[in-house]
Amino acid sequence: METPASIPNKHRIVCCIGDIHGHITKLQNLWSKYPKQTHVFLSGNHDLAFAGFLGVLPEPANGSKFSDTWSEYQMYEEKEGWYKEEGCERMHVQARKWGGKMSGFDSKGNAFMGSVYDAGPTFQSYGVPHGSRPDLIEAVPPEHKKFLAGLVWVRQDNVWVETEEGMKQVKLIAVHAGLEKNRGVEEQVAYLKARDTSIPKDLTNAPTILVSGHHGKLHTQGLGLIIDESGGQEHNPIAAIVLPSMTIVRDTHLLN
Repeated sequence: METPASIPNKHRIVCCIGDIHGHITKLQNLWSKYPKQTHVFLSGNHDLAFAGFLGVLPEPANGSKFSDTWSEYQMYEEKEGWYKEEGCERMHVQARKWGGKMSGFDSKGNAFMGSVYDAGPTFQSYGVPHGSRPDLIEAVPPEHKKFLAGLVWVRQDNVWVETEEGMKQVKLIAVHAGLEKNRGVEEQVAYLKARDTSIPKDLTNAPTILVSGHHGKLHTQGLGLIIDESGGQEHNPIAAIVLPSMTIVRDTHLLN
């Protein structure tokens, strides 16, 4: 987020950036276009899975076990090569997928990088063999574990957007993979705020802008925004949408 002096505070610039997928240089290039910022990092499925693999994920709020998250997806366990080594019995399903082993190609023709969650580069970045949980736990610094454990799952704010009728203030909900259509917004936001790791879109009457990433595409329709043009692919740019102008910017763009 950025608040230039030339813009009244109520019309401050809010920059919603899509999935990073480890491309730090691209992120820095995009940030450089808006240097006065306050950053809010949202947890996504890969961050949740990484935290779960390290053992720093919050326990389910309903008192259930992480192993209770397996049953809905257990039919895919062998196909997706879930992690089965020491500690797996205490892992969230996402963590087992993340730390497992998978080869071949996904539905888009992209080669899996170590696991169905493409965790190979993360293991490599810490200098440990893919799938080695004890080595990874030892290699990840405490400040990295604290960062992962403390990530918020949803961000709410009041923002301004430019419409055909002029400037309008709306409610912003930013969440990694969006919201479900068949469950109430307040219920889902409460679940996300509580960082509930158990496995469980109609919007409120107030004008609401919903920003998400996760889906590997750039799509804007009314006040529903999916910002993930990168999709984790090296050849794709990292995109953002800037409010209130609703302008799409990319790390490859040159701004005057």
